[in-house]
Amino acid sequence: MFEPVTDSISLRDRVVQDILRKIEGGELRAGDRLPPEREMAAQFHVSRATVRDALRTLAALGALSIEHGRGIFVRAGEGVALGEALWRPMVMEAQTISHLFEVRCNLETAAAGWAARRATEQQRQHLKRIVLSVKEQMEEGGTVPPEVLAVADLEFHGAVLDASHNPVAGRIMLNLLDALEDARRHSLSIEGRAFKSVLDHEAIADAIVHGDAPGAERAMQLHLVGVESEILHHLQEIRVAR
Repeated sequence: MFEPVTDSISLRDRVVQDILRKIEGGELRAGDRLPPEREMAAQFHVSRATVRDALRTLAALGALSIEHGRGIFVRAGEGVALGEALWRPMVMEAQTISHLFEVRCNLETAAAGWAARRATEQQRQHLKRIVLSVKEQMEEGGTVPPEVLAVADLEFHGAVLDASHNPVAGRIMLNLLDALEDARRHSLSIEGRAFKSVLDHEAIADAIVHGDAPGAERAMQLHLVGVESEILHHLQEIRVAR
């Protein structure tokens, strides 16, 4: 069904685009069931983690429905059109990044506050586990691969959105995170930024766990402002060096 992916864009992006093209072209129709993750990973010649990440993105875009215990199904309607309209590689330009972060900061800061008020105990503990898992690896002196950091970063922010119990905000934010993927990965390559982000995540998680909505909002805002500032500063350094 699927061909191996090899391209200059990320493997996750390539899997997303390939599936969207098959839906648009009619090769995959509403109600069709996709193969299991393991089988898709073998067909695409990528890891199961890459396939899983792509499927989450497609579900957020409204193209797929992931039904636990049943399978992964193609959806129909406006969600797919929305996904195709929003799914475009974003250029690493300072103005574009600033505009995206402007929206992200407002929406995700609010989501952190909602999460502090609405999260279940299970969701609160899940946030803590995500942070501790990466923090322990860093503190033990081990080198955490960039792709692992990127997945953990997406998992944390996704967990905050889940805990906000606002599916509309969740879908909008996942689209924004997808658009900012290159910038997010770039930020984790800046010296010291990955550990700062883990500490920021810890502060956000602690506030949510304790039901401190204003504290969660402040911690999220400080985190996002710091990430944006370092990305823009680093991009400026690169341009000057050229």
